[in-house]
Amino acid sequence: MLRRLVRGSVSRLQNWLEEGFEPEPDPKREEFIHTWLNSVFAKMAKQGMRRSYAWGVLQGANLGKALGLKRVSVLEFGVAGGNGIVALEQIAASVESVLDVKIDVYGFDSGVGLPGSGNIRDVPNLVRGGWLKMDRKKLEERLQRAKLLLGQIEDTVPEFVKANPAPVAFIACDLVLYTSTIHALHLFDAPCQMLLPRIYSYFDDTLGFTFGDCNGERLAIAEFNTSHTHRKLSPIYGLRYYLPERLANEGWVEKYWIAHLFDHPRYSDKDNLVRDHQLELLPD
Repeated sequence: MLRRLVRGSVSRLQNWLEEGFEPEPDPKREEFIHTWLNSVFAKMAKQGMRRSYAWGVLQGANLGKALGLKRVSVLEFGVAGGNGIVALEQIAASVESVLDVKIDVYGFDSGVGLPGSGNIRDVPNLVRGGWLKMDRKKLEERLQRAKLLLGQIEDTVPEFVKANPAPVAFIACDLVLYTSTIHALHLFDAPCQMLLPRIYSYFDDTLGFTFGDCNGERLAIAEFNTSHTHRKLSPIYGLRYYLPERLANEGWVEKYWIAHLFDHPRYSDKDNLVRDHQLELLPD
């Protein structure tokens, strides 16, 4: 039974893709809401939206909607020239129109480029201090809704948490450095009311070059997991098998993690990926 339902959903998704990525108007018809979300994501991709951000924002906002939230936050760590934060604004507006959840957009950056670092774990062979400096005036002229939080990240993250924002649903981390990423991950120490129980997390500098488990963002993630008992970051294994086929073999797909807040009071609440009447069909 479960196999037939999955095949049916996949078949309908393929038909939608052939017809121009148009999503079904009524997601309630779908046995697996994830399939309908994929059709929406495919349409966003066709419209030229940044795929690496669009998928996570859509998933995070969907979780927020399932939990009955009216507003969530999405964050970019490492704004630099601003193409990412501009893309995030566009994506937020698109997802709002589909899911009827308001989305606040925030960008974190020093404003003065990458810091110089003597820490060997900060991939000094790939970067130098001062790279990726922001032209703040030029960027602010491009922004419609995003709020820039400028300064040292070890200061701006606590300030953000203290401001009591809408719960965080998605983060994009493009910090490169191990030390900066460590500071960014302190976000996940925030009180539960400021975070969704699962947060879709994109880490840009985790593939290729000389990135590895012993440096950069991956090392920061590993140390976060070691130092926390009830909050963990895990890769989304095999994500490409759950995406539209024509979008599945891109590098960003392997850069996704989920932050699991096991101590969150709503961790076990249903997240709208599988319809309730189908839950009994899932294997134990």
